[in-house]
Amino acid sequence: MKNKIVNSEIYRHKNEFGSIALKSRKNGNNPESLYIEAYEKSTQKRHLEFLNLFLTGNEALDILTKTHALGKCTGYIFHAPKTSALSFTDFFKEQISRIDNVRSRRNPNVALSKLHEFAGCNDLSFNKISEAFLISFREWLLNKAPNHNSKKVSKTIGKTTANLHMSCVMRYANRAQRKGLISSLAYSFYEIPPIGRSVKAPITFTEEEIKRLQGTPYPNAPETCKALMLQFACGQRWGDIRDMTWEQIVLEGEVYKIVLQQEKTDKVLPSFITKGLIDWIGNGKERKGKIFTSIGNDDTVRSHLNKWCKIAGIEKHVGTHTMRRSCATILYNKEVPLYTISKILGHTSTDITLRYIGIDEKDIKKGLNAMRVITDSFLYSIAS
Repeated sequence: MKNKIVNSEIYRHKNEFGSIALKSRKNGNNPESLYIEAYEKSTQKRHLEFLNLFLTGNEALDILTKTHALGKCTGYIFHAPKTSALSFTDFFKEQISRIDNVRSRRNPNVALSKLHEFAGCNDLSFNKISEAFLISFREWLLNKAPNHNSKKVSKTIGKTTANLHMSCVMRYANRAQRKGLISSLAYSFYEIPPIGRSVKAPITFTEEEIKRLQGTPYPNAPETCKALMLQFACGQRWGDIRDMTWEQIVLEGEVYKIVLQQEKTDKVLPSFITKGLIDWIGNGKERKGKIFTSIGNDDTVRSHLNKWCKIAGIEKHVGTHTMRRSCATILYNKEVPLYTISKILGHTSTDITLRYIGIDEKDIKKGLNAMRVITDSFLYSIAS
């Protein structure tokens, strides 16, 4: 009699190059083995990679084996050249298509049209995006970019509009560079001068407000509330939390380790969450597959979060990114080193992390008060 082969899926994630799944195979009385199944969009072919890892039935050992296998799965690199079937224009459009709110796509689309207008073509290759090109585009926006809005008197766009377009182009260029689509030698974003604008401190929650929120029942969307609290505890992007699966969570002693691959950067990051928080989130759930199964689109989540704040007595207009910013700000106020916070959030530099931290006039006064130790000792009666 032939042995029955049973395959089961443990974890799956997708990116623009295809999908990768971690699976197990049970063949009769043989040990259950783990393997990766990858589907490449460019070749439309499936590839199997057996990991030489086996489940023994020992819970502690199997947890370590699965963690090791998940690391290989999330770190999988497609063999097809990343730039073979994609231009910067295609990449730009693909990133715009990921924006949930259709109205929010308008500004990036206008920025892309301005980039095409400057370049004199409708399809820009990745090789075209260089330091000289980006600086020239910046100067063109500031001095020559025509204003096609007939209602405006000015023949060229204003500084604020120029900044909006430049920021959008740099955001997607930096994202393409992090993914390896643009050479790291092509340009450094530190060398591209930003167009000046007044910077406002980002809206964040205080530690007390986070505790108040968590302790305020919101029966309209309890699962959304739990997902937002998990986002705060991890400091990760909303999209990564929304799509997280139970298979990404592994118990290590008194804490849970989350093996997370950021959708935006493709980085594999470990996050460590307390057992109490995970038990609160998973209360009454079958811990298999997606953790959050009844969450609406981003606009709905944003609406629920603001209503939840109002019930909790918090008068702030916030969004899904506020939890990530709040995590960074609270850690900073607790004197966690900036470099460590940057690593927790998965940023490429501490400069990006600094933009997340809500520093206002009160913080500046507090910082300058440290100088009073010196200035209070000055002898003002002595002529200088």
